[in-house]
Amino acid sequence: MHSVDSTCVNSEREQIAKIQAGHPLARNYFDQLVACYLSPLHRRCMAWLGCPYDADDVLQETLVRSYRYIHAYRGEAAFRSWLYAIADNQCRSYLKKRATHAQRFVSDETQEEAGSEEKCPVTTEDGISQTVKSLAKTAQEILVLRFEHDLSLEEISNVLGLGLSATKMRLYRAIDAAEKHVVREEGLLAIA
Repeated sequence: MHSVDSTCVNSEREQIAKIQAGHPLARNYFDQLVACYLSPLHRRCMAWLGCPYDADDVLQETLVRSYRYIHAYRGEAAFRSWLYAIADNQCRSYLKKRATHAQRFVSDETQEEAGSEEKCPVTTEDGISQTVKSLAKTAQEILVLRFEHDLSLEEISNVLGLGLSATKMRLYRAIDAAEKHVVREEGLLAIA
């Protein structure tokens, strides 16, 4: 189980209080506060969007919004859970905009041309990542939060806006689905 050092939590609370109070060095405190979350947040955005360029853009918007609205952070959830929730919302908004844009501006005649445009580079995924990507989006989301980002069940429930028991059930179902997928793939490989 993931544990958080109490001195880190106290330091976070102090920095947040200074930022919310409008301290002259608020921007510096914010930069220090989010520095340790940049890489995990970027990975989270990559999991949603699949493109490092898009993930960079959404991460930047996440940081801008979290700084702009930090006065709304009440400390009921862990700060990183709050950041993840903002990142998730930004990713959802980005995907909606991208889908709307594609529907509006890509006609049947230009779809072939659009296929030849430069696309985001995709890195080779290992077997576990491929297994996770084959699962439903809700299963992917909870597995990545738990095992890649090492969030506790309570933090995941805050990020996803679910109750703790619903979060546990979703995690157990996602693990079960992943295990079944691996067994199914191993069976197909044995046949071939």
